[in-house]
Amino acid sequence: MSFDLAMLIRSIIQKDKSTFTIEWGDGTIYDYKLADLQKNCPCIRCGDAKRPSFVSSINPEVQAVRIYNVGRYAMCVEFTDGCSRGVYTFAMLKEWGRLSCGF
Repeated sequence: MSFDLAMLIRSIIQKDKSTFTIEWGDGTIYDYKLADLQKNCPCIRCGDAKRPSFVSSINPEVQAVRIYNVGRYAMCVEFTDGCSRGVYTFAMLKEWGRLSCGF
């Protein structure tokens, strides 16, 4: 079985209270704001709620209680408030990072 090195995570580092950095297996490094992740939560409930009132209600300083892996393909973020049900695939995070977190 072969793995795509670009999709492997070398490290995740907390940059500040509301931002973390991922160093990917191919050496690329991207910063991710927790509020941006929460605004783009991929869970079914949030997918139906992408109204301006929903997005504007997200605290720009939201923090993570914990970040944990979902198998070898994704991670979840338990936020201090708001939805914590989204599963963020590594492919999704890598693409968002490549687009400078193009949220």
